[in-house]
Amino acid sequence: MIDLINRSINELELSIRVHDAFRKYEPDMKTIGDLVKKSEGELLRIPNFGRKSLNEVREMLAGMNLNLGMEEHQIPKTMDKIQQDFVYNIIEHASDAASKSLDIILQKKEWAYNDIEKHFNAHQTIMETYKLSLQKLHD
Repeated sequence: MIDLINRSINELELSIRVHDAFRKYEPDMKTIGDLVKKSEGELLRIPNFGRKSLNEVREMLAGMNLNLGMEEHQIPKTMDKIQQDFVYNIIEHASDAASKSLDIILQKKEWAYNDIEKHFNAHQTIMETYKLSLQKLHD
C-alpha cells in the first residue's frame, strides 16, 4: 500500500480514453498519489472525461482502498517519508534525553565523584544508542 502511491497512473488498468485524457489534459498528474488528490469535479472538467470515466477511476481506486479528493494527511506515506519521520523522531528524542540528562547533572551541586561519573556514563550510553540507531537507518 505504501509504495502504491508512487506508482505511475500508466500502470493502472484503465480505458484508453481515460489514459488519453490524463496524458493530454493533465500531464503533471503522474502518480496514483497525484490522482487521489484530485476531486471528482476536477476530473469531470477534463475534456473527454465523463461520468463513465469517473466511475471507472473510482472503482479502480476503491479496489486499492483509496478515493478521489484525499487530503495529504489521508494519503498513505511512502517508505522514504516514514524513514524521514523516524529519523526526526530519533533526533528529537536524543536531544530531549541529552537535555534532561545534563539538567540533572547541573542541578546537583554536591554530588560525589562516583555519582557524577555514573550519570555521565548513562548519558553517554543514551547518546551512543541514538547514534547507532541513526547509523543503522543509513546502512
